[in-house]
Amino acid sequence: MPKLALNRETIELGKIYAGIKETIDGEHGKYKGKGLELVNYGNLPVTFKWEEVNDSSRAIAKFEPKRGTIPPKSKVKVNFELTMYIGGEIDELFLCDVEDMEMPLGFIVKADAFGLNVAYMTTEE
Repeated sequence: MPKLALNRETIELGKIYAGIKETIDGEHGKYKGKGLELVNYGNLPVTFKWEEVNDSSRAIAKFEPKRGTIPPKSKVKVNFELTMYIGGEIDELFLCDVEDMEMPLGFIVKADAFGLNVAYMTTEE
């Protein structure tokens, strides 16, 4: 059985805006230090595949690498892009399927998503 783990269970993004792409790579920007890593603690290579989300009414989530094989006793950094299209409190689960593991790995993204506010004024002539 594979011995693959994620380095974190939760990513806290704080305040985000609906329709704006957030990139979490762990090395740059406002999410420095919050990156994802898949860690293979076992003695055999492990194959994985992220379940990407593509629902323009709710969210779009992309992973890089999306799939691959991790050699024994090594880790892979995972870049994560998220665009939420809903406002409010976000508590979303994202999953990674791992070959020969009974249950997928996953992590939760927590954020406060704000919608875009539009104000307009009419003039009378």
